[in-house]
Amino acid sequence: MHLSCWRSLSLIEKFELSFTIHKRGGDITFHGPQQTILYPVISLCEIGLGARNYVEKLESTMIELASLYGVKACAGQKGEKGVWVGERKIGAIGVRISYGITSHGLAFNIDPDLKYFKHIVPCGIADKEVTSLRRETGTLLPAEEVIHEQLISCFAGLFGYSTITLKENPLILSDNEEIE
Repeated sequence: MHLSCWRSLSLIEKFELSFTIHKRGGDITFHGPQQTILYPVISLCEIGLGARNYVEKLESTMIELASLYGVKACAGQKGEKGVWVGERKIGAIGVRISYGITSHGLAFNIDPDLKYFKHIVPCGIADKEVTSLRRETGTLLPAEEVIHEQLISCFAGLFGYSTITLKENPLILSDNEEIE
């Protein structure tokens, strides 16, 4: 295990965090309060997208959300996936595609405690800062649920969906697992 992973494991205990390992793109990330998380499960074949275009549309979803609040965000430079405001990362992407079906997705920082990001190397990019919508606007924002609904609306518009089924904490099983 890499030294930075060991440091992260000791921080998990210090901050009473949970730690999970997932098979997806990206490096270490943090999900916590005041982030809006979107993990679409989509057949890329059915919507006619490849992996690169899918990731670009996820980035566009967060860029559009940021623009609703007057924040000028853009996709990262080569090797820096996610969404950025200048040199500061506001949205992360980590996807998994298996047999053309997506899982995992994006995390957009509304107003999380940014100290958590100082203890990890978010997405494996060591020399960049993490930011939030609150920090970039300097204004009081609507409730987290309102911003999450706006994110879903941006996603639906960009992907051409008129209806979306939301599931809170869905149960996902692999082909060989059974429910007891």
